[in-house]
Amino acid sequence: MRFRFAFAALATLATTPVMAAGPSGFYFGFDLGQSSYDVDMREFEAGLADLLDEAGFDILDASTEESESAFTWGIIAGYQIGSYFAAEAGYLDLGGAEYKARGTVTDGLGVADVEYAATMDSTGFAVSALGMFPIGGSGWDVYGRVGVYFGSNDVTETLTIDDSVDTGEDDTSSTSFLWGAGVSYTRGQWTSRIEYQQFQGVGEDGDFDGIDVDRIVFGAVYRTGFGGWR
Repeated sequence: MRFRFAFAALATLATTPVMAAGPSGFYFGFDLGQSSYDVDMREFEAGLADLLDEAGFDILDASTEESESAFTWGIIAGYQIGSYFAAEAGYLDLGGAEYKARGTVTDGLGVADVEYAATMDSTGFAVSALGMFPIGGSGWDVYGRVGVYFGSNDVTETLTIDDSVDTGEDDTSSTSFLWGAGVSYTRGQWTSRIEYQQFQGVGEDGDFDGIDVDRIVFGAVYRTGFGGWR
């Protein structure tokens, strides 16, 4: 349902006639900021416990740590239709998340040190439709977006028991609904933005529910072919 809504919004923009009032044209830019992965650590802990149990180990003690925030950036290209709508595409790096666990285990005969690390990162292309509400003639706009993110997701897991190291990698592709809201200020041909975005179910496949990723970014775009928009 959410994907149909996003695609419907993009299709509506593609068939909307350009408004006579207000600026229309292409723009290009970038954004950067911080991402946060909503990782369910209990899922990782349960998976690790099951893995050790299948190998015949009992956990004696353990500690865990996680890093869910990372640097994120994107490259933006779009076309604005009048004062109220725009269609936008971009390439995004959502950063990554990391989970680590360490402790001691026993097989009933001896004791061993164990370390486990899992990392996930995602990059990909996104398309979205923007709806904007200009605040008088001040140069400020409030806007929202809906769209689709086509993610390329890499997961790496490493399990070390004493001197034995086992590493596995999994590369997946996923299609995620995205939405966002922000404020922007335009002066001349430049527009600066501050925006919150959420990408839902990144990495989702048949065996994995995916992870929601939040982004808080500052962006700047340059509008071509205009001597001044405000």
